[in-house]
Amino acid sequence: MQGAYGFPRDRRLLRPAEFQRIFKGADWRVSSATFTLLVVANELGHPRLGVALSKRQVRLAVERNRIRRQLRESFRQHQQMLGGVDIVVLGRAGIAGISTQELRAAIDRSWEELEKRCKKS
Repeated sequence: MQGAYGFPRDRRLLRPAEFQRIFKGADWRVSSATFTLLVVANELGHPRLGVALSKRQVRLAVERNRIRRQLRESFRQHQQMLGGVDIVVLGRAGIAGISTQELRAAIDRSWEELEKRCKKS
């Protein structure tokens, strides 16, 4: 059982149309040196996550998978405070070069910034 901190299928952005909706009309952006979060409010009452890492930013599949794992794990732990939003994480140049600890710290800071923005609106 996954409980409140799981990452079930309904917490994921899966279809290209879901990603396109966010790319076309992001309500908020939260940026760091290594990635950008694009955020759109949803009517579901819970957050959903999508990750878009290109081979141009992260050449090796093992690195892309490491980054995705860290993003999903951090999202899993912070989803309770995010509310009803759809989030796409876009990798930026240099994301592959940072350590797992630095990546995790940057992700956690971004969730906290997003939480503040969600509470304001």
